Amino acid sequence: MDAKNKILVLGRPEINKVELVHSIMAGTNTPCVANSDASAQIAWHIDTRYYTAQTEFWVDSTEPLSTPHTQLMLSDPAASSIPIDAPTHELHTALSPLVDAIVFAFDPRDSSSFTDVLPWARFAQDYEPSVLLCVAIGDKVSGMDGQKDEWFDWCVQMGWEWVDLTDMDESEYSVGRVREALVANEWATMIPKTDSKTDSNVDPKRDSNVDPKPDSNVDIQAEPTIDAPPEQRNEWDRFDKVAGTIDPRRVNELHRSLFTETAQNDMSGLMSQLHTLRDEIAQLDPETARMRAAELALALAKDT
Repeated sequence: MDAKNKILVLGRPEINKVELVHSIMAGTNTPCVANSDASAQIAWHIDTRYYTAQTEFWVDSTEPLSTPHTQLMLSDPAASSIPIDAPTHELHTALSPLVDAIVFAFDPRDSSSFTDVLPWARFAQDYEPSVLLCVAIGDKVSGMDGQKDEWFDWCVQMGWEWVDLTDMDESEYSVGRVREALVANEWATMIPKTDSKTDSNVDPKRDSNVDPKPDSNVDIQAEPTIDAPPEQRNEWDRFDKVAGTIDPRRVNELHRSLFTETAQNDMSGLMSQLHTLRDEIAQLDPETARMRAAELALALAKDT
């Protein structure tokens, strides 16, 4: 039987989902949105400092929903029981042992397309995949803040993470965040690396999923240099500003909780803790989330 290592990438045909997948795999933050109704299966070998995992993107297109679904979204955006028909139920049952992540992409300029997520919200309710991402993609449109707030609130209520790629000037939103969420998951195919801290073949400053060439399209996981583009330097300046306000005692306490003797010998346990912390941070307001994320980054960087 196949492993539970599939990543569903779903959205209307006009969303170039294959290009989005390539952007996630490359770590870039400039996905191309073009007409494409392609379905695809794309293998992704995750190789980090701590583990490897074989995963696969399953790309497919959604269709406009029926009137009852649309009415449900308007009347009760966080309904506890989303109706699905028999064929959809059969599809969900078949996918449930295989899928552990869903990336739902939609164009905010077509606000009705957001309701396409509803059957997959039902799938998430029934089978609880580990990663649920709702990705707004396309050209930036002014005057949509109210509508985006409603979509964001729905995501919070339903346990999905909101990622707005139409606001590329907002530092917390980039394809890098989508990639980070997927890489941080504890995949069924995960193989921990032994003695990763002393592995002479591993550069501790970057992993093989990050493009080593300094480029303006590489996300902030790449190590900044004096030649880094201004927006990347600004990211680190903002991080330094936040980090300067953090209580070192909180960092030390978090570090101890992550790197106990037991945790150091149990990579799956450490990954589980990080997954839980990530989910908790995602539910916070932006300012608090930045503070908690900085604390976690400093705790992870601290010498054991």
